Amino acid sequence: MAETKAIGILETKGLAALIEGADASVKAAHVDLLEWRAVGSGLVSMVVEGEVAAVRSAIDAGKDAASRVGEVTAELVLPKPVDEIKGAFGS
Repeated sequence: MAETKAIGILETKGLAALIEGADASVKAAHVDLLEWRAVGSGLVSMVVEGEVAAVRSAIDAGKDAASRVGEVTAELVLPKPVDEIKGAFGS
């Protein structure tokens, strides 16, 4: 049975805030940046994957950094996502 990793999502208004948040996230914890995508209407999001505690730390660090540059619109940590959700992010 494969190990289930947590995923975290950070959504911001504007790309600059997301880049700042993504940079802080991957520097703060041992996580993999799976992807980023333009959601629409100026919203962009990123997805990270790793152990639950690392993903939580990464999303917290990313949120703090992104909020200094722009607006954070959403954050989410899924400790045990189902395969169908993880498959949507290419993990």
